[in-house]
Amino acid sequence: MTAALVCLLVSAGTARAQGDGPRAWLLAPDGLNAVAFTWMDLSSNYNFAGDILIPGADLDADVEALSYNRFFGIGGRFAQVQATTIFGGIGGEVTLGPGFPLPGFPPGTYPTRRFRGFGDPTVALRIGLVGAPALKLPEFVKHRQGFQLYGLFQSGVPIGEYNTNQLVNLGTNRWMFRVGPTMVVPFRGGATPTFLEIIPTVAFFTTNEDPVGRAVERSQDPLFVTESHLTHNLTPKLWIGGDLRYQYGGETTTDGIKDGNRADALGAGVGVGYQILRPLGVFATWAKVIAEDDGSRGTMWRVRLSLVF
Repeated sequence: MTAALVCLLVSAGTARAQGDGPRAWLLAPDGLNAVAFTWMDLSSNYNFAGDILIPGADLDADVEALSYNRFFGIGGRFAQVQATTIFGGIGGEVTLGPGFPLPGFPPGTYPTRRFRGFGDPTVALRIGLVGAPALKLPEFVKHRQGFQLYGLFQSGVPIGEYNTNQLVNLGTNRWMFRVGPTMVVPFRGGATPTFLEIIPTVAFFTTNEDPVGRAVERSQDPLFVTESHLTHNLTPKLWIGGDLRYQYGGETTTDGIKDGNRADALGAGVGVGYQILRPLGVFATWAKVIAEDDGSRGTMWRVRLSLVF
């Protein structure tokens, strides 16, 4: 089993909030399956899905995501489908002022008792465009990886728990469509590989026709996110990495009035991964907002356990 495959064993699966994480979109053998469980602890002023800035909010959330991944070939090209169920809890308080109006909620501070339930699940399709052939395991082990370019399409399905009478929800009550390329640059192979991943995407949102409070509708501008990860294996089983994530846009408009919550923030993080058994791997990352022009605040701990079969 080569180090390239070992890298895969700790990578599969993603959670919607706070990005995909390192080694989430590497090349994998045709015919393989992977199940990943991700736990995240978040403290921020964003909604549970992580795509709407809420000025004046102070929220703590935990996210538990279970993903199934299937790797296969389409016309000789690598392909992947992924389905992710998201569960978790959120609580804290939201302070509303003149800059973030919500019909039915006058300015003031609204405590939110912590509650748990299901968020919006996601489904994704990824297809190799350059340098990503569909390879069975014997060919994959011998394959020398170079620059890889993939096309990614992901959707958030609005069936998470949602209540118009509360300011904070687990679901979003509108569809999310995310598209963009994912790029992988292997700097070295062998037993201790190094990977650079760059994932620039844009998310589009349908209109929420039953928003919180007494509003009629809420729309949202596209949200641009660029995520990058540089990881290196210190040994065939142990790797370390650094992450950067920039997001811009996503301002909401409620009944024709801009909400003044456009995102413009840069986050950074560090991580470490370890291959426990041949099919079983784990990694942990820590990240924080390090620069912003929008009032964003946030810290995150993430642990992911992956099983390949």
